[in-house]
Formats: sequence, C-alpha cells, structure tokens
Amino acid sequence: MDLFDKLEGRPSPLGPFTSEGYGYYTFPKLEGPLGPEMKFNGKDMVVWSINDYLGIGSNPEIKKVDVEATEKYTLSAPMGARLMTGNSDEHEKLEEELAEFVHKEKAQLLNYGYQGIMSAIHALVDRNDILIYDELSHACIVDGKQLAIWLKSLYLSTMTLKALKSSFSVLKRK
Repeated sequence: MDLFDKLEGRPSPLGPFTSEGYGYYTFPKLEGPLGPEMKFNGKDMVVWSINDYLGIGSNPEIKKVDVEATEKYTLSAPMGARLMTGNSDEHEKLEEELAEFVHKEKAQLLNYGYQGIMSAIHALVDRNDILIYDELSHACIVDGKQLAIWLKSLYLSTMTLKALKSSFSVLKRK
C-alpha cells in the first residue's frame, strides 16, 4: 500500500490533511503573525505550540533589543547549546541578573525545557525517591529517568490502586 494512502485513511488528527497537499503529507495551516492567537485552518485559536505563546516576541521593546543584538552579534553566534557553541558574556550576565531577581547567590541558565526537566530530575531526585510516570509523560522525563541509573521509577499504565500499592512496597525495599 502507498504510504500516503495509508496516512490519509488513518483515523488521526493529521490524516485528513494529506489530501490537501496534492497527495503529499501536509500539516494544518497556521495563518497570521506568530503569537498566542492565530488562525488555524481558518478558525481563530489559542496557540500553545509556538515559542511565543505569551506574545512577548511582538512587544516593540523586545523587537528593538532583538534587532540591536542581531546587529551586534549576527544571527549565527552563539547558537545552540552552550556546551557545543560556547559561553558568552551575555549568558553569564543573564545568570547574574536571574540570581539577583530570585535572591539567590547563583542561577543556572539552561537552553530549553527538555534540558531543564532532565537537569531538575538529577537535582531534585535521589536514590531514595521514586519517580512515577506514564505513557503521556514527555520524553524529557523518560530520558531524565533513564540517565539517572540510580533512580527507582514506576511506570503507570492501567495499573489498579492495589497493584500501585504493591509496586510501592517492592520499590521501597530496594
């Protein structure tokens, strides 16, 4: 069977959109300026899937600072993970400002939520704790659990309360 025919017939939210792309797999169309509210297939919707769901990116002051930073540093440096592309004075200055804002001695700036959650698992959970997760847990939680080889974890699926209590008992004994 043709892959695109298979996708079009699949009962999923994206299946019906294959026919709109001349037989190619396409995605639903977002229209308008990026922001917390956009048109999604012609309907006004709240959008949580972009990096500007708070609407900060369209703020005139933020746009001005963004243009100034682009003129000073270009669009390509530093880019990506600090571990790979390096640290900058701006990274350190922001960490100092964040630490001052929360009244702490230091702050650690992480590039993205995925890295933040994995790091939080390592910082907050130790071998005496149990991490409970299920099939709807984001990959960063599952990966954080897997990287913490000492961490006890419990995967919930369709577990009954009795089975859950039994699992807790077994994990506490380890």
